[in-house]
Amino acid sequence: MNQKHRDAIDSCCEDIVPRINVVKLWPKLLENKVFNRDDVNVPRWMKSLVNESTVRDIYLTIKTRGPFAFDRFLASLRQSGHENLADTLERKKIAAFPHNGMQTIDNENNATNDIDTEETNLIVSTEGAQDNFFHNMQQSEVPLQIQVRKATEFLDGPVYENVQKYPMRSKPRGLVLLITNINYTYSDELPRSSAALDEQNLKQLFQQMGFQVIPYLDLTGQELIEKVKEFSQREDLRKVDSCFVIISSHGTINAQYEVTEIEGVDYNAESKLQNYKSVFCMDILDYFTTEACPHLAGKPKVFMFQLCRGEKKQKSVKEPRHTTDTCNFHSSDEMTSRKVNGNETMRNYADMLVAYATLPGHAAFRDKITGSWFLQILCEVFMNYSYKTHLQDLLSMVDDRLKIQRTTKEECQTLTVTLIGFNQHCYLNPGLFEET
Repeated sequence: MNQKHRDAIDSCCEDIVPRINVVKLWPKLLENKVFNRDDVNVPRWMKSLVNESTVRDIYLTIKTRGPFAFDRFLASLRQSGHENLADTLERKKIAAFPHNGMQTIDNENNATNDIDTEETNLIVSTEGAQDNFFHNMQQSEVPLQIQVRKATEFLDGPVYENVQKYPMRSKPRGLVLLITNINYTYSDELPRSSAALDEQNLKQLFQQMGFQVIPYLDLTGQELIEKVKEFSQREDLRKVDSCFVIISSHGTINAQYEVTEIEGVDYNAESKLQNYKSVFCMDILDYFTTEACPHLAGKPKVFMFQLCRGEKKQKSVKEPRHTTDTCNFHSSDEMTSRKVNGNETMRNYADMLVAYATLPGHAAFRDKITGSWFLQILCEVFMNYSYKTHLQDLLSMVDDRLKIQRTTKEECQTLTVTLIGFNQHCYLNPGLFEET
């Protein structure tokens, strides 16, 4: 934990401890991983949990629980009805680190949706040292510096706990189609200027991991479809073990079909041009089925969409309500299989992972200075942990950081990940290649 966070906890101790309802707070401390149930102190605390001396001990012990503990403690306070105590600590922190964060959201009404908030100070841990990116991001205009931790051994053996692993050893490891829309033709769309930092970070991230990146900027709807189709037909996909398609753009919900639509730079929300080409996220996947893209049959195909899926802003609440959100993909008739290589039968839609920055119908937030919430955190997690962690767990870590580090008093954002026949672990093995 940062020393000034420790100082804030110490200086507020006498004010906060007597006002804590530990019966309400304790479950949230466990839920938010401030403490684990097997913590050596727990049996002792449970004997006299409501005593003020125990509460004081719990409160002060938070200082020893790692770089995320301060922000997780604030979240626990708010979720257990202690908003005023969280505000007290946050004011103390802001007094030490004055900053006014700036955010915007990636949808067609961007011009009216700029937000000024005071966000929590974010500290990210790395192996053996603290990475202060999230702290610095809140205090300065310095973007994330990409430095990928390279793998030292391949983690793509045949079986792990009865789950197969995708082979990930090719050089390059895979191809990455990176489409970033920044400057829009019509005046009702503000430029997504900070998205340029996302593009820069993603290029460096995947190149350092051993991927080949094919970037494009400012595509119209028609151009976007053409580039995706062209990419899916590349002959060199036959020689690699994976592909990523990452699209960062304004987005919206198509009212007619109730699906997420990517806005090309020629999109006009008020009156669509007669020749405008609508681009739906799920249509992108059609170019990578086994039938349409046989070079990637049986290989992991990952799709990431940094864009709004509507105008609703997800509100943070005192008591979180948990539910499962599903998207309507292709009908069962379309989930057909075909014969490949003689008698071998493969499913047409398979080995696909789709990650959206936000929930259906909701906005995706982007810091005006340092880039989008989702892609910033994704780059930090991938560069520090992909050497030992498979893809689904990496994205779970991304969402955990979105929950803890990017939940303000007013807004929050939830990552949505869908697996379509993606039933194996995928270790990226960054920077590690077999000897020729």
